[in-house]
Amino acid sequence: MNEQQIRTQLTDLVRTELRIDQALPEGNLSEHLDSVQRLTLVVAIEDSFKICFEPQDEAAIETLADVVQTIQAKLDNPVEKQSDSD
Repeated sequence: MNEQQIRTQLTDLVRTELRIDQALPEGNLSEHLDSVQRLTLVVAIEDSFKICFEPQDEAAIETLADVVQTIQAKLDNPVEKQSDSD
């Protein structure tokens, strides 16, 4: 999946999950989304792209470009699921 496809899918998620009729701006997301909207978007991204954000990923994401870059990295380098059995 390329950057444009990720951005298109993100725009669709923003419209359906957050009910915002415009693309997310390129600036700091915390200036445009409250904490509930941000959490909703993270969950929607994880479900839609079949990826899982780690806490450090979420902390590092500030802009739309960061979101796209993180998604791209996770899609390019999927981590195998670890077994929960000890």
